[in-house]
Amino acid sequence: MFLKNLQMNRRSVFSTLIIISQVAFFARTFALDLKIDLPPDEGLQPVLYYNPITNQKAESELKRAPKSATENSKNNQNNKENRIVISANSINQNNNNFDIPPPPPSLEIKATKKNTKLSSLQNKRQVKDFTSTKKISKIEENFPMIPCIIHNVNFWKKVYTEIDSNEAFIHDKESLNRVYAKIKIPQNPQIRTQFVKNEREKYIALLDSLSKKLKTPKKWTFQEKKIAKLFNKGELTQKNLLLAKDNIRFQSGLKTQFEEGIQRSINFMPTIFPEIKSSGLPLDLAYLPHVESSFNSKAGSKVGAMGLWQIMPGTMRHIEGDEAVSKRTDPKVSTRVAMKILKADYEKIQSWPLTLTAYNHGVNGVLRAISETGSRDLCKIIDHYDSPSFKFASTNFYAQFLAARKVAMQRYLVLAKKGDSRKVLKRTLLSSQGGKLK
Repeated sequence: MFLKNLQMNRRSVFSTLIIISQVAFFARTFALDLKIDLPPDEGLQPVLYYNPITNQKAESELKRAPKSATENSKNNQNNKENRIVISANSINQNNNNFDIPPPPPSLEIKATKKNTKLSSLQNKRQVKDFTSTKKISKIEENFPMIPCIIHNVNFWKKVYTEIDSNEAFIHDKESLNRVYAKIKIPQNPQIRTQFVKNEREKYIALLDSLSKKLKTPKKWTFQEKKIAKLFNKGELTQKNLLLAKDNIRFQSGLKTQFEEGIQRSINFMPTIFPEIKSSGLPLDLAYLPHVESSFNSKAGSKVGAMGLWQIMPGTMRHIEGDEAVSKRTDPKVSTRVAMKILKADYEKIQSWPLTLTAYNHGVNGVLRAISETGSRDLCKIIDHYDSPSFKFASTNFYAQFLAARKVAMQRYLVLAKKGDSRKVLKRTLLSSQGGKLK
């Protein structure tokens, strides 16, 4: 009897050990599958990230998402769902484990022969080995400052550094150097809406009044004189003043939000920077999440984009499969996918200012703009391309990127003098600049 009980006890213990080991295995597997490298105290709940561009209907809401990746480009829509149209299997992945890999070669595109017909712009470009081509010597060649957006870049730098969420610029949306006033805005949504409406009507009235008194400057009020000074010589005409009435726009500040993004980004750099390096794309793309999400990995938009890089569910599904949609908040996975999107878009567009514009507007929309204007010059496209979806958000996206990069660089230079931040920056952003920040 004793031996029988002992044998049963041994079986029970053995069975219990098997169950415990299985539970531990599944728990470990589940944890690995959903592991997300998050900053401290970040990401407990998904949050709605409000794009700093306000008072404009989301461009991706204007048209439906594409039905498939093989539809004709004229039927594809201008949102983030259609950023990528190539097969995920056609892009090589580098999943090796490493700290900071050696600097990658940059892109070299062998362009097809010129064709006088606009339809030739849609011809396939021959792409030369993304990972084995000659290095571009200057970063400025990738992301140049374009003359037509200098005022826009300066405007966004002020939004990121000078005004906070309780303040706003009242400005002309077509001429961002024309800022009528900096105002304090109520935080209560209902009061705020009425306040903004009243301020808008106030400046519409001022512009209207000034347009009627152009020939009698002595009758101008103090505020009318301030407005008149914002117009360059030859611009202060009745026609331009009446047009300016329709261009009044409010932009709230992002000073605190941007600074919080700077702090979060330092925690993310060891994860995302190696992915950008291994992709062979310009290293300055590491600054793009400052514009997209303020480096909040749980950020979500009103149209369904999510994560550091604000990837749409359909785009993620197309590249990585259904199961990857939930991993858009994973910094490593989302960065790898974002690089695939940007690489594929650059292959088609062959211009980084336009490729970044496509990241916001949609690659097919930008290709359509190139076709209709016959140019890959962002300034010419902004001036001459007319589309209901190519408005303030799209025309300012590249300028926002340049502004965010400049402001972030300056902050990193300060933080690089401090403890742990210095170590991270030396291994990531500082390493891309030869030990110096621009």
